Amino acid sequence: MSMVIKNQHQKKWQSPQLSCDSDTCASSSCGSSDDSSITNNDTPVRESRAVRRNRMWRERKTKAAASSSSKHLQMHEKTVPLHLQSRIYAMDCEMVGVGTDGLDSCLARATVIDYDGNVVYDQFVQPSQHVTDYRTHVSGIREQDLCGAIDLETCRAQVMELLQDHILVGHALKNDLQALGMTHSWQEMRDTAKYEPLMKRRSEHNQTLWPRKLRDLALEHLKYDIQLPGKPHSPYEDALAALDLYKKHWRKWEKVMDYKIQRTNEIVKSSAAMENAAVQ
Repeated sequence: MSMVIKNQHQKKWQSPQLSCDSDTCASSSCGSSDDSSITNNDTPVRESRAVRRNRMWRERKTKAAASSSSKHLQMHEKTVPLHLQSRIYAMDCEMVGVGTDGLDSCLARATVIDYDGNVVYDQFVQPSQHVTDYRTHVSGIREQDLCGAIDLETCRAQVMELLQDHILVGHALKNDLQALGMTHSWQEMRDTAKYEPLMKRRSEHNQTLWPRKLRDLALEHLKYDIQLPGKPHSPYEDALAALDLYKKHWRKWEKVMDYKIQRTNEIVKSSAAMENAAVQ
C-alpha cells in the first residue's frame, strides 16, 4: 500500500509495498501460518486481494453516499469556513489482539483523511507485541498485510507531524491516540463519542451521558450505513462518518469549544493572579 502525506511543506513519503506472497510471509517477522496461537485462519493471497477489492468498492459507495448526504446537509448548514477546512483531519485506527486470548489491543493500521475525504495517510503498522488474534472479521487485518509494515515509532512520528496545528476529528479518539502512544490537545479534538448532542442517557434511571456507536450515529444523522454485519470495518469509512457528523454539527460545536477554551483561559489567568498575589 502506498502512502502520501500532505502538509504545509507538501512532503511526500512513499512506503514499501505491504502485500507479499505466502513464502515471503512465512519467512518474515510476521510469523508462520503454522503458529497455533494465532486465531486467524491463514487465507490465500488471492482471497486477500478479493477482500481488498470489495473493501475499496464499499469505500467508494460510502463516499458517494456521504457526498449525497453532505449536499443535503448544506441546505441546512452553511459550509465550514475555508480557514477551518484547511485545519481539519479525521483519523481512525484498526487494532489486532495481543496477549492471552488476544484480549489486549495493539495498533495495526492508521488512516487519516482531510476535510474533502481524501486519504492523506494510510499505513499498516507492525505490532509491537506478538499477535494472537488478527480480528480479521472486524479489523480487516490479515497476517500478510503486516509484512513489511512500518514500526510503531515511525508511524507515531509521521502522524504527530501530520496532525501538528490541526483539528482532529474521530470517534473515541482516546483509543486511537493511546494505541499510537501520543496525545493531542483537547482544544483541537472533535470527538463524536464525546460531543454531548451525539451522546445518549445511559438508562431511564441513570441520566449519565454515554457514547453511542458510530454506525448508529451515521444511520440516524447521515442516513447511510457503515460497519455492515459480516463485513470488516474500514478505517476510511469510519473516519469519513465522523467527519460528516462534525460537518453537520460544526457551528454549534465550535461555539461550545470557543466557550470552553475561553473559560479555561480565564481560570488559568485567575489562578496565576492569585498565586502572584499570595507570593507578594
